[in-house]
Formats: sequence, structure tokens, C-alpha cells
Amino acid sequence: MATYYELLGVATDASTEEIQRAYRLLALRHHPDVAPDADQAVMATINGAWSVLSDPALRRTYDAGLGQPEAPARPAPPPESGWQPLEDDDDIDPEDLSDDPYSPAERRPSDMLVMTPVLLALGAVGLFFVSIMSGSNGLRTFSMLLVPVSGLGFVMAPLIVMMRSRSRSDE
Repeated sequence: MATYYELLGVATDASTEEIQRAYRLLALRHHPDVAPDADQAVMATINGAWSVLSDPALRRTYDAGLGQPEAPARPAPPPESGWQPLEDDDDIDPEDLSDDPYSPAERRPSDMLVMTPVLLALGAVGLFFVSIMSGSNGLRTFSMLLVPVSGLGFVMAPLIVMMRSRSRSDE
């Protein structure tokens, strides 16, 4: 059976950054969301290797189990500026990938436009009940007119927000 180092294709004294780069490249090739025909068992093995080798305590324990001498602490490399090409023919830079969970872009107050039709529909229902309680035909008519307006809003508001976000991303 191959060691986690062999599975990821790194040396036993590889830094965490090197291991992370190798993990990300393998994940790009074997993750079911990226490659639908990928084997999930292979990705699970890659994830297992990453979970052990990315944690310093688990890595020391794993190395001890392999009979590997504990690698001396390596100083961090100096910060580099600019882009460095990958060793493989991939066009994706693994450094641009994040381990952080997805978080949507910062929202602007104008993006709350999507809530307008919901508020209109709730207002129509509220006005309808008030018109019944008060017996006002004018309020009842107004509440009935708000229903198609809010329905149109359910279609138009998301389209407007998408067009605005697309124009912001083009800038």
C-alpha cells in the first residue's frame, strides 16, 4: 500500500505548502464535482492523506508509524510576489483555491431589491384582512391590485439584481 506521501506525490520532508499544492492539484483531477466520472474512493483516499499530513500532530504520529525520522523544522520561505507557473500543464493555480467555505460576495443595500415583492405580497394580504375587518371596499380593491404587482416583482427583481451584479463584475 502506498504511503500518504506517495499518494500525494510529495517527499516525506515536504512542507505543508507543498503538500497543500499537491492535494489541490489531485483534487482538481479527482473531485466528483470537477470530474463527474471520477472515482469517489480515490478522492476519499486523497482527502484522508490531506487530513493527516496537514495536521502537524497527526503528521508526526503518521511519520513515527512509518519509521521516518521526524523532519527538522524548516524556516518559512520568504514571501514571493507575482505568479509562479505550475509544474503540470494545468491552467489553474492551486494557490488561488481556498480551503475556506464558500461565502457570497459582499451585499449592497440595492441587492435587497429581491425582498420587495415579498413585502408587497405580505402588504397585500395584510391590507386584505384589514379591509375585511373594516368593510372598506377601497382597501380591498387596492390589496387585490397589489397581488399582480408583487407577482411581477417576483419575476423582475431577481433579473434586475443579476443584471446589476453582472455589470459590476464587468467593471
